[in-house]
Amino acid sequence: MKGWQCHWVLTSFGLPPEYKISLHEELFTLCYYSNGAFGHSEAYALPVYLRRFYIRKLVDEKAKEAKQYESNSKPSAGKIDRPGIRR
Repeated sequence: MKGWQCHWVLTSFGLPPEYKISLHEELFTLCYYSNGAFGHSEAYALPVYLRRFYIRKLVDEKAKEAKQYESNSKPSAGKIDRPGIRR
C-alpha cells in the first residue's frame, strides 16, 4: 500500500452544500414549531418524505390557529357583550 494514491476523477461526490442549509432549516422548523414533539436526533433520522409531511402538517395547523385567532379577536359589528347584571 506504500505510495498508493486514489485516482478518482470525480471531485464532487454526494449532495451539494446548499442541501445542508435546507436540511437544517427543515430540522429547525420541525423541532421548534412542534413544541418538543420532535428532538433533533429524531427529526434528523426521519426519512425525507416523512419529515416534509410533518412540516406541511405543522404549517397547515399553524395557519388554522392564526385564522381562528384572527376571527376570535375581531370585535362583533357594533355589538357589545354585557354581563347579565340587573339594574
